[in-house]
Amino acid sequence: MKCVLRRKLQRRWGLGLNTELATGLAALANPVGRGASLLVLSGPRRRETPAPQVPAAAGSGAPCRELYVMTDHAQLNPFVPGDGQLPPHLAGRDAEQKALKGLLAYLRAGRGAPRVAVLTGPRGNGKTALMRWFQREIEAGKPAVDAIWATPSSIRNLDALATELAPPGRFKGMSPETLSVSIGLGRAGWKLGGGYRSLVRLLAARCRAQPLVLLLDEAHTLDQAVGQPLLNVSQEVRSEAPFLLALAGTPGLAARLNALSATFWDRCELLGVGRLASAAAGEALTKPMAAQKPAISFTDAALAQVVESSQHYPYFLQLWGAALWNEARDTGAEVVDSVLVDRIQPAVERRKTDYYQNRCGEINRRPLLSAARAVAEAFAGKATLTENEFTRVIADSQPADTDPERLDALDDKLRALGYVWIPPGSTVLEAGIPSLMDFVREKAAAG
Repeated sequence: MKCVLRRKLQRRWGLGLNTELATGLAALANPVGRGASLLVLSGPRRRETPAPQVPAAAGSGAPCRELYVMTDHAQLNPFVPGDGQLPPHLAGRDAEQKALKGLLAYLRAGRGAPRVAVLTGPRGNGKTALMRWFQREIEAGKPAVDAIWATPSSIRNLDALATELAPPGRFKGMSPETLSVSIGLGRAGWKLGGGYRSLVRLLAARCRAQPLVLLLDEAHTLDQAVGQPLLNVSQEVRSEAPFLLALAGTPGLAARLNALSATFWDRCELLGVGRLASAAAGEALTKPMAAQKPAISFTDAALAQVVESSQHYPYFLQLWGAALWNEARDTGAEVVDSVLVDRIQPAVERRKTDYYQNRCGEINRRPLLSAARAVAEAFAGKATLTENEFTRVIADSQPADTDPERLDALDDKLRALGYVWIPPGSTVLEAGIPSLMDFVREKAAAG
């Protein structure tokens, strides 16, 4: 017997099955009249109310069962903590977006960008997310511009770099005579017979055929054997073809690029990506929630509570957003108030503590813990430290006979990790994540 199902589209989260579709599916599930049940997929229930009973057809003796699953994008949590995904609303990056669009405009006009774009800041502030936004911006506009996403691990040498930027299967016909093609690991790859000069000629020819933006993430790990020629190639190619190099990395990127080229900073568009302003931090939460159907709003007190807990740090804002969305979905709340925030705060704090533990483990492996504790104490009650203050704190944290090179190394490594950094346009150091320093102080006090 057929099990006839009737279920209306749930007003907020469900997926409806009309009578005809339900009947057809039931027939497929029980084609010969045996006692059987049909598994119906529908959206997750928004409110904790009893699910409507779906009666079995008379005499079948087989009730229908329901399994609630996510069914469309509107039902997916829009917040994406970690992994560098583009958040639902990229708040507080208007100046950086404008600068990147300005460089891209040169390529759309058939010219090379006048400068290299460099995005730098402590981890968790959204550098990769901003690069993902830029990739979408590049690919969505006209005239067409190619965007290639890479990390240093994918371009270990010049041949690999050439192959990444100008895949031979697509650009073989325009190769200069000094280049030959070799096949390795099941993939066509360039062998640069003329080395650096061949790379310049190949990339220039490729960019004249199709403008290109190279988006290089994790650039602070760039090897000198590739980084040095890449910066030089970028400068030459941009002078004759539509090309843009965009780099993103932790504050350690500055020292790496300085080592590769002493004059590099004169040729780059330096964009600092740090914590958000208070208003932008609030928008990162309120705008995605308001876009839900029906909209989810915040009381002023609840929003202030969450923003303060996040310390305007984008990763923590996404953690909070994901937890708040889940709670609103599960309870049917359409207003986030302080009661709801208090209810989920312990779970969010546990996630933050896990994050602190991982970062402290990284600091300890360097090993930098003694210096990090001293810096955390120096930042207690202060928003910034001068260069001289920071240098003195590092020196005081070590034995009196410590080699000056060791002190310089501690200084450089704490900056490279983003434990402290100097935002572009500033002359003083800020904490990369102030609440991480709070955690380090608490651990030191606890022994």
